[in-house]
Amino acid sequence: MTALEQLDRTILLCRDYVATDLTDHEICHSLQSTRVLCVADLRNLSSLSGQTCLTTLVFLLSRMGMQVELLIPDVPMISSQTPISGKSLSAALAGSSEALITGATVRCDPNSNPDLTFAIGDTKIDNGNGFCWRLHGTDWDGALTIRTVEVNAWATEKPVGPMVSAALGANEAFKFALRRLPLRDQADQVFFEQSRSCTWTFGSICLPDEGLDLGFVDIISAGAISQAALFALTRFPTIRMHGRLFDDDVTAPSNLNRNMLTLACDVGLPKVQVVTQRCGTNLRLQPIAERFDERLFSEPLAPRMLVGVDDIPSRWHAQRQAPGWLAVSGTSHFNVSSSAHRKDQPCSGCLHPFDDPGGLNPIPTVSFVSFWAGLAMAVRLIREGLAIPYSKDRQHLWLTPLSVLAGSHSAL
Repeated sequence: MTALEQLDRTILLCRDYVATDLTDHEICHSLQSTRVLCVADLRNLSSLSGQTCLTTLVFLLSRMGMQVELLIPDVPMISSQTPISGKSLSAALAGSSEALITGATVRCDPNSNPDLTFAIGDTKIDNGNGFCWRLHGTDWDGALTIRTVEVNAWATEKPVGPMVSAALGANEAFKFALRRLPLRDQADQVFFEQSRSCTWTFGSICLPDEGLDLGFVDIISAGAISQAALFALTRFPTIRMHGRLFDDDVTAPSNLNRNMLTLACDVGLPKVQVVTQRCGTNLRLQPIAERFDERLFSEPLAPRMLVGVDDIPSRWHAQRQAPGWLAVSGTSHFNVSSSAHRKDQPCSGCLHPFDDPGGLNPIPTVSFVSFWAGLAMAVRLIREGLAIPYSKDRQHLWLTPLSVLAGSHSAL
């Protein structure tokens, strides 16, 4: 496998903006020649939130083909950071070098010369070269700010804020790689300007000390969005659920740019097999290697369903069959759509009333956009499990990660 094959969908997405005469090799080179230094100290990596922020950032960067350099202490891994494993966090991350994308290395390098630097929490930064940000936040909100701003160390218990801040960081790295390429329309430079600061919150909620059992959940698709949702849920040590995972597809090289639970060695394996094996014991999913189709599947469905497909008719099928609550997330280029539907609310067909038969195939994607879609769906599931769903005016989220200010909630 080559990086060109694996980054095919990301290269296709870049073509929304880059000059038409650029070759795939030139776009791929801009991504793969981007060097990112991730810096963290013992204090920040002694918390699950700090470790989650770092590992999520490394995975999102690597899935764009970038070179990641680590300046971190050797600390034990506190909890699951699937798809990597091991006792030492630094060793596990270094072991992911080229395990996601060919040529995307992860190295512990104290003498790096990076293009970009991300500091986890309030970690001291000695390196003054290139662009530099801090990633910080709380349980349910994440932030990115320039290095000179004073912030707190990561010490939160919930992993959503850390994953949000990592996604904000990955967005900045992508914009840097695109700024090095000529654009088709110079007016589009506004989308790729460096951010001095940005924040995002999913709204604070309280989880019970004894944890949360989400019960029986059916998941339609084992692709990027569902994998991102399950990736997020595995970061909660006290969340449990059981259910089924439906998908008839096998892992392809072009899936590696965004499938958060997948390694390069999984190419050729059924997606449901890969995902269910990586979810651990708290998320017990039965793999169903079949395409979900209301005409073929007659068994009762779970009272809660997650639908992570971009195909609109599949959303209609799932909504018609759903006995209870259903969440739908999808992406289109740089945009994310996420919604939840109870029986007494407007359905996914109301939100997506028309098919898009002229839609692009293959679909252009990048790691952090698919990740946002899955993370939003995971948060909706948690809120449903706690019986504190979003209000009606927040039933639908439309988010454009290139400019986080361009996110909005709405009623249906």
